[in-house]
Amino acid sequence: MPFDAFSIAHLTKELNEHLRNGRIDKIYQPDKETVIIEVFHPFPRRELQLLISAHPQFYRAHLVTEKPENPLRPPAFCMLLRKYLQGGRIIRLEQPTWERIIRLQIEVYDPEAGLTTFSLVFEAMGPNSNLILVNGEGIIVDALRRLAETTQREREILPGKPYLPPATPGRYHPANLTRAEWERIFQFSSGEQAIGTVLAKEIFGLSRPLLEETMQRAGVTTTMAVAEATTDLLRRLYDEVIAWHRRIAKEPVCFLYLDPSGSPLDFFPYQPLHLPAERLEPIADVNSAIVATLHRRNQEAVYQQKRAELKSIIKKAIQKAAKKRARQQAELTSAADAETYRLYGELIAAHLHEIKRGQTELVAPNYYHPQAAEVTIPLDPVLSPVANSQLYYKKYNKAKKGLEKIRAQLERTEVELEYYASLESALENSLSFADLLEIEAEMTEAGLLKAKNQPKQQTNTPVKNRPSLFRAADGWEILVGRNNKQNDQLTMKTAAPHDLWLHTQKIPGSHVIIRTQGKPVPPDVLLAAANLAVYYSKARGSSKVPVDYTERRHLRKPTGAPPGFVVYNRYQTLIIEPDPEILARLGAIDPSVQ
Repeated sequence: MPFDAFSIAHLTKELNEHLRNGRIDKIYQPDKETVIIEVFHPFPRRELQLLISAHPQFYRAHLVTEKPENPLRPPAFCMLLRKYLQGGRIIRLEQPTWERIIRLQIEVYDPEAGLTTFSLVFEAMGPNSNLILVNGEGIIVDALRRLAETTQREREILPGKPYLPPATPGRYHPANLTRAEWERIFQFSSGEQAIGTVLAKEIFGLSRPLLEETMQRAGVTTTMAVAEATTDLLRRLYDEVIAWHRRIAKEPVCFLYLDPSGSPLDFFPYQPLHLPAERLEPIADVNSAIVATLHRRNQEAVYQQKRAELKSIIKKAIQKAAKKRARQQAELTSAADAETYRLYGELIAAHLHEIKRGQTELVAPNYYHPQAAEVTIPLDPVLSPVANSQLYYKKYNKAKKGLEKIRAQLERTEVELEYYASLESALENSLSFADLLEIEAEMTEAGLLKAKNQPKQQTNTPVKNRPSLFRAADGWEILVGRNNKQNDQLTMKTAAPHDLWLHTQKIPGSHVIIRTQGKPVPPDVLLAAANLAVYYSKARGSSKVPVDYTERRHLRKPTGAPPGFVVYNRYQTLIIEPDPEILARLGAIDPSVQ
C-alpha cells in the first residue's frame, strides 16, 4: 500500500481543509494501535473524526464516519492525550518535505501558562510507526510506543527526552536533488547495479510503487543496469523524479487498483501507467481511497483475527467436553454393573455354608439364568462370607445411585456439545463485526471467555442486530438467525404462534422462520426456507439433508437451556437436495457460484 510521502503530502492538504481551526472535543483509543480524535468545526458546523493508526501493516491517517467500539477504561496514552489536547484548537497539519510524517499543531489554553502549543507527530514508518506528543519546547510528553535507545536505534522515544525526527535513509529527495548531484550519483555507482536499486538507495521519499511509476514514465525497465543507461535516458529519468515535487502542488487524480474480483486492492494519487488501465477505478480523493483500501483491509484483518480467536476457543471447549463425555460414558459402563453386584451378593448369601474364610472365589449356579449357568464370584479372603456378601450389596447400592447421576451428567454434556457445535456453525456464516461481538458476548455469558470489566447495567445488553430477511415468491418473508442470541430472539419473541419454524434435523444451524400470517405456506416457499436452513447450518455443501419444520407454537425452551436450544415433538421432515439457484434468487449467494 503506497501510504508514502507523496500520498501523505496530498492527504495533509485535504485534512487541513477539513480540520484547520477545528476544536478537539473527544479522544478515543479503541485499540492499542489506533487513536481517534473527534473534532468540532464551527464553519460550516460539522463533527469530524480523525483516525490515526500505527498498525505495523495498515498504518494510516484519515477521516472516518463510523463511531468505533471503545473500551470502558481508556488506555493510559488516551488519558494523557485527553489531559493535554482535549478542548484544543487544531492550528494546522504539516508534513516535513518528502517525509512520511504528519504533524498536528494544536493550540491549548492553560489557566496558568496561557496559550500553549503541542505537536502530535504521526510517524508513518511501517512496523516502526508511532504517535508522539511533543510540547512547545520540543520535549516528548509521551508516545504510543515508548522506545529506549539501543545499538540498532539511534534515538529515544521516552517522556522527558528531546524529540528527534527519524533519520532519513538518504541525502536527496525530489525537492532538493540538483542535476549535478544526480549525475554524481550515477558517476560513482557500479555499472552492474540496477538503476532502480541506485534510486532506492540514494533518494528517499520514493516508495516502490512510485519508483516503478517513475521508471515506467521515463522508459526505463526494472532490470536495466547503470551501464546500459544513455545520457538522454538518465536526463529523462531525472526530469521524472523531480516532477513529482511539482505534482504535489497540483490537485491529485486518485485511482483505486482493483483485484480480479473487483475489490479495491491499492490506491494511487495519480494515474499509474505501470498497471493495467482496465483494473483502475477513479475515486474522489486520497481520504476516500485510504478508507476503501487500507481501512477496509484493516477491518477485515481484525474481523478474521477475532473470528479465528473465537473458533479456537470453541474448538478447545469441544475437545474438553468430548473428553468429559468419554469419561462419563466409561463411568456409566462401570455403573451399569450394579445388577451384577446385586447378583453376587445374593449368591454369596445363598451359599454362606459352603464358603470358608480365606477362599478367593465362589463358583455357584446363577438361578436367574435359564440354564442355571455357573458364575465365578471373586471373594476377599480377608473377609468373612457374610462381609463379602455385604461388600457386594454396598457396591450395588453405590452403583445404583451413581447410575442416575452419571446419566444426568452425560445428558448435560451432550447438550453442552450440541451448544458448542451451534456456536461453531454460527461462526461459519457470513457475519458482520457486530454479529461477531454478539457471539463473543454470548460466549462470555456461557463462561467460555473471561468477562471484561464493565458496568452491571451493560452485562445483559439486548440483541442489537436483526436476523437476516429474505423474500420468497409473492413476497413471503423468511427470517434467518445468524447466531444463537438471534435464534432465541427470532423464535421465542419475534415469531407468531402459527409462523412456520425450520431447522436441520439433529444438525447445528440457524433457526428459520416463515411469516405465515395464518395462511398455508406454498410448497415453493417451504422449499426456499428449507434451502436457507441447510445453507446456514453445518450441513452446507451436503446432499439429501433432512429439515424439520413445525409451527412455532409447538416449540418450547427448557428452563436453563443455552441460547438457541429448543425442544419439539410435533413436526414434519422435508429431505432436500440443496439448490444454488433457489439460494441465488433469494440473494443468499452470488449467482456466479451456480
